[in-house]
Amino acid sequence: METFEKIYNDNYEAMFRVARKMVYDGDVVSDIVQEVFIYFFDKVNRGEKVRYPKSWLYRATYNKCIDYWREKKRFETIDLIEASRIEDEDNDNSAAKAALNLALDRLKPDERFLVVLYSEGLSYKEMAEVTEIKITSVGKTLSRILKKIEIELKCQCDELYN
Repeated sequence: METFEKIYNDNYEAMFRVARKMVYDGDVVSDIVQEVFIYFFDKVNRGEKVRYPKSWLYRATYNKCIDYWREKKRFETIDLIEASRIEDEDNDNSAAKAALNLALDRLKPDERFLVVLYSEGLSYKEMAEVTEIKITSVGKTLSRILKKIEIELKCQCDELYN
């Protein structure tokens, strides 16, 4: 088993990027990633085996992001969630980026997560391990999701320019 420090150093940035794409708020993202690594550390210290640490971390990060949104929705309406979107560090608020964010927001959480994993450059095998989708289904599922995004973006463009 790799040392915790090596696993942390090798995976922290990737987990932060994934959480950032799911949650948007930098402070909340930091908390989520910290909680994931603390939980991982505790699990390993209790003697539990984690066969694929990277896959486990991706899945735990996804689950923590979903938990965050569930909790947040208990206290805010959907309109407030949309209005409270935190800007990226580069403050790029282009229409294209807003359209893409809206298209991603309209996906189911598990579909969005698969797109996030794809954007992180994971192989189909890695995506299958993390999402527990059969490896033979990952490509087709991803293709369908990307088609949904494409259709949504076309609809938004039609609305903007008509």
